[in-house]
Order: sequence, then structure tokens, then C-alpha cells
Amino acid sequence: MYKNINKILARWIPARVLICVMMFTCCWTSYMCRLQMPILAVPMVKALPGEEVRGACVRDADRARRSLPMLEPIDFIEEYILEKRLSSYEEKELKERRIARQADEKAELPARPPGFQLFNGLPFDWSPRIRGQLIAAYSYGVVPGSFLGGVMAQKFGPRQAVLWSSILAALLCLFSPLIAQIHWSALLVTRVIVGLTGGVTFPACHTLVSKWAPPEERARFVWSLLGGTFGTILTYPMVAGIADYLNWESAWYIPSLLMFIWIVVWACIAYDSPADHPGITEEEKTYILNAQAGTVRMQKPSMKQTPMKAIFTSIPFISLVICHFGNLFLLFFYQNSLMLYMTKALGFQLTKGGAAAGLPWGGRMIFGFFFSWAGDTIKKKKVLSITLLRKLATIFSHLLPGLFLILVGYVGCNLLLANVFLFMALGFNGAASISNLSNNQDLSPNFAGFLYGIMNTVGSTAGMVIPVMVEEIAGKYGNPIHRWQTLFWIGAGVCILSMIVFFIGGSGEIQKWNEIQADGADDGKDGGKA
Repeated sequence: MYKNINKILARWIPARVLICVMMFTCCWTSYMCRLQMPILAVPMVKALPGEEVRGACVRDADRARRSLPMLEPIDFIEEYILEKRLSSYEEKELKERRIARQADEKAELPARPPGFQLFNGLPFDWSPRIRGQLIAAYSYGVVPGSFLGGVMAQKFGPRQAVLWSSILAALLCLFSPLIAQIHWSALLVTRVIVGLTGGVTFPACHTLVSKWAPPEERARFVWSLLGGTFGTILTYPMVAGIADYLNWESAWYIPSLLMFIWIVVWACIAYDSPADHPGITEEEKTYILNAQAGTVRMQKPSMKQTPMKAIFTSIPFISLVICHFGNLFLLFFYQNSLMLYMTKALGFQLTKGGAAAGLPWGGRMIFGFFFSWAGDTIKKKKVLSITLLRKLATIFSHLLPGLFLILVGYVGCNLLLANVFLFMALGFNGAASISNLSNNQDLSPNFAGFLYGIMNTVGSTAGMVIPVMVEEIAGKYGNPIHRWQTLFWIGAGVCILSMIVFFIGGSGEIQKWNEIQADGADDGKDGGKA
């Protein structure tokens, strides 16, 4: 059945295009599982008595009114315009209505009844520390999961690695509302396991890129890994909207059921290499294999053939790991804390906060497409060396985002500038598709998935630190704007410093240890060239 489906599709669509689509949607579904907890931590956890329901910015109504009307979180714009024309009596009545509405919103929700409950939408009485741990739990899993993913993709192939890890993730997310009612620690363990499965995704996809991408199309293949960005754009408003208009339990169930549909499609269409694909045309297979001749081997290298010593002592690879850490620090900062910043600091309602938090990810995807096209064009025309291309790209993917983050911290409650700078910071990070996200393919196409597993293992530690850091610096103080300013400075500093390291030690040249040896006996002879 699978063969017939793929043969029919191959008549109309090149097999490598379908692989790109499946990698795009794979990253999309992975991010959907990743982001459910950071978004739903807002409605799932009861606000503290001292925590502003509508955000710290509401305390300064005049500053809030100077923000962009279409993104106004407080919904007071019409009232504000009218009150300039009303009599003193009407003004008094309007203010009384406003006070009453705020009092209703701050009224304590009823306590959760004992036993298991379905679709009641009541929050849990958990502390900010627990909230931070639940958000960070995914990263506790994704750190070892990334290394595990690199090994699994190399040993079993990316198709099987993604298939079974996705099934496990979808099941755990589906049952998360029930698991949360057992105890918050049970939910935390679940999120760690989901993180383990998420760690498999990107190393597996990088293995697919190395097997399927002709060199001149590699940047566009890597751009398909920004499907996670598209997943973020969709997930923020979708999950927040479901939680707002239905309940937070449904925001776990519906995305999980959609993921099961995707899993069936992946099982039918994804294959490890052109040689394994039953429906690919001979013309396309020959084109891919000839384009990769001399740099990529179709067979899966064993762990014994993996040059561990050379990899871990390679200066270009160590520099790439540090650069990748800076990139993931930025991404985890957005994923794990942007909803809290939008709702608790700026004062967005949940649905509008989800929509606003998704906008910067749209910028990253659009900018990323442009940078990928530019990178492939520069590479094809040989305008710059690969090394110089990768290093210059970090100016856009790391330096500019860092500068824009600093600016966000100083605009306070001006929602127009805050959203513009947040959009630009993550938008320019789309250049990561031709900097750190492509550089592992340059250094070693044969071990690209394994290298990415190591990169993601180290980089994902940022996700363990950021939620706890956010709660300690801003969350437990009610999320005042000046404390978020400190957080933005930290994020900017990490991005910029990691770029500097890559400028000094990075390389775009294929390393000597890329060649697969007959056995692992010679893995330490060469540390790689710069």
C-alpha cells in the first residue's frame, strides 16, 4: 500500500520535496507538544493574591493607552475615547463599572473538587516555583533526548526514530490533564519524557537532510526545519484560543489527536534515503546521489565508526556548539517566557497574548526563507567562502536579535514598540538557517545528525535554566517591567557572546574525520581542520 501511494505521488511531486514537507511538519508537531505547557501554565495555575491579573502595565493606564490600539490588551480603548466626551456624572458611572469588572476578574475561582474531573477548567493551586519547574521539565528531557536522538537516527534510521517517539509524545500529551490531577510531580515526569521524545526530532531530521539534500539545495532543506517556527505561530493562538473559549483540558486533547493523524502520514511518506524510497524516479535518485558523491555515504555508520575523539576535540565543532547554545537560549527564552511576559507583564488577555506571542515566530519563518534562498544563491555562485558566509550570517542570527532584545527592555508598556522589537529580534534569527543550523552539514555530512544531537544536548540546557530564572527574577515579584529588563539583557548577552566565539573558531570546511573508516580504530588521529 505504501509503495503504491509513493509511486503515485512521485509522478507529480519530486520525492525530496515530499521529504522536505514531512520534515517541516515533523518539526511543527514537535513544537506543538513542546509549547503546550508554557502556554497552558497560565490558565492551569491559579494567580497569586499579589499577582496582577491583567499585567503590571495596567497600573499605568496612561502609558498603556499610548500603545497600539489593535494590540491593546485591556479593551478600554472605546471607553477611553468616550470618557473625553461624557459628563462628570457619566464619567463616575463608567469608572464604577470598570472597578466592578476588575473586581469580578480578580474574584477567586472555586477550589478544585477532590477526585478526577473532566473539562471543569479550574486551575491548580501551584506556586510560581512549581510553574517554572513544569515549564522547564521539557528541557530536562530534551537534553539527554537530543544525544539519544542522534544515536537513534544513526542506528535505526530517522524514519523509525521519529515515528515511535512521536507516538509516545502524542499519548502522553493526550493524557496530561488526567496526569496533572494525580500530582504536579506526575505531570513533571510526563513532560520530561515528552522532552526526551522531542530531542529525537532535530537530529533525525538533520540525518534526513544529509541523505536527501543536493549541496546546492541544502539551505532550503535546512529551512524546512523551521517548521517548528510555523508550529509555534499556529500553536500559540490555537492552544490559547481553545483554552480561552473551551477550557485548558481541551487544549491538551485536540492538538494531541491532530498529531495522531500526522503520524499516519509520516509512516506512509517518510523514508531514510533515496535508496530506501520505493517510489522515487531513477532520474531523481541519480541526481541526488551524483550531487552528493564524495561527501555523503548512503550506509548508516556504526557507533564504532564514529570518530568520537576527533569530534569532541574539534575547535570548529566546539565553536559551533557554543554558537548553537546562544541560538537555543534565544528560542527557549521566547518559548518558555513570552506568554508570561505578554499576559503577566504587558497585560494581554490569554487569546490575544497567544496571537501576539506567535507574531515574532512568523517573522522568523519569513526571514528564514529569504536567508535560505540567499545562502543557496551565494553558495552556488561562490560569491563568498562557506566559512565567511556562516560567520557573516551570525550577525543577523545572533547580534541583531541581541540588540533588539535590549531595546525591548527599555520600551516599558509601549506595546507597539515592544511587539515590533520582539518581532525583529526573532525575525532576524531566521538567519540561523544558514549559520549554526547548517554548519554541522558543512563540517561532516556523514555524521550531521549525530553532531546535531550533541549540539542540541548542550544547547537545550538553556531551556532548563530559563523558566527558573524568569520566575526568580520576575515571576515571584509580580512580573514588573524593570525586572524583565534584566532578563532581556541576559538573553542579549548570551546571544552576542556566542556569536563572538563562532567568529573566532568557526569553520565551513569539511573536516578530515567526515570520512567513514573501516573501523573505529583511527578515530582520534585527526582533530579536524579549521
